[in-house]
Amino acid sequence: MSRELECGRMDLDDAMDVLGFDNATLALIAQRLEASRRDEHLIYREAELDEVWRLIDLRLADRAHLSDAEIGRLTRLREIVNEAHDLVGVAYQPAAAARKLRHAVENEI
Repeated sequence: MSRELECGRMDLDDAMDVLGFDNATLALIAQRLEASRRDEHLIYREAELDEVWRLIDLRLADRAHLSDAEIGRLTRLREIVNEAHDLVGVAYQPAAAARKLRHAVENEI
């Protein structure tokens, strides 16, 4: 459980600072997607997913220092994040987006 949830203070009315694309971050975004109830919340969740995508893209830009396996993993993760983003912003299915992120976390993609 995230520290935000433990303290009962998940602030859904703003985008959280996304500093990485680790499993804990993806799981927290999934929790925030599941808890989001208003259209404004989903705009913030889209922004969080945009930042995850951007951070993955930055890492992929440094391919010279990545193994082929890591490039493949990051490329797949970026695709998953993009799909989750579209589930939120285009299809208006935040629960499906959360499931997609949780699947990535559970399978350590």
